Amino acid sequence: MGDFLVKQLGGKGNIWVLRGLPAHPEDINRYKGLLESIKGTDVKIIAEDAGKWQYDVGKQVCETLYLNNPKVDGIWSSGADMTRACVDVFQQYGAKIPPITGEGNNGFFARWIELGFPSISPEYGPEQGAAGVRAVVALLEGKQLHKRYIYEPEGWDLEKAKKFYRKDLSANVWFPTSLTEQDLQRYYGKR
Repeated sequence: MGDFLVKQLGGKGNIWVLRGLPAHPEDINRYKGLLESIKGTDVKIIAEDAGKWQYDVGKQVCETLYLNNPKVDGIWSSGADMTRACVDVFQQYGAKIPPITGEGNNGFFARWIELGFPSISPEYGPEQGAAGVRAVVALLEGKQLHKRYIYEPEGWDLEKAKKFYRKDLSANVWFPTSLTEQDLQRYYGKR
């Protein structure tokens, strides 16, 4: 996400940062990645706050940042719901949406496809959790495991988001998923 913003901004500009849950390891790791990406560039963090990976908290943060200083060149958002919230704030004020990072979430995909703003969707698929559970079970069963697993998929562009977006499912579906079509409809289908 950081590399995307650096490229979009040509290595210089002012960004807002919307972090997830304070002190959560995933938030810390994502933030470290951003700092690594902007190191040695003229991209500056001019404001940051925790949106807690939630739409309503993210919207409050974005509204506060916008009303304090709407001149921002890009937004690093650590979560799809916070991204949707920022997009809604910029639309509410009739402002152009700057480059902003998202996630593989159906609700985010809908807004991205509809409005076409510059973005990227890193892949943090829910399958990571399922893989972790399978690994624990295998370990308990005495099966051999690798000492380390690396998961570094490429970020998704708008065209890939369009292929996965499902109008018939709620905003709460995360991609990629291994849920069957029956389970997708059961848990996320619009009735």
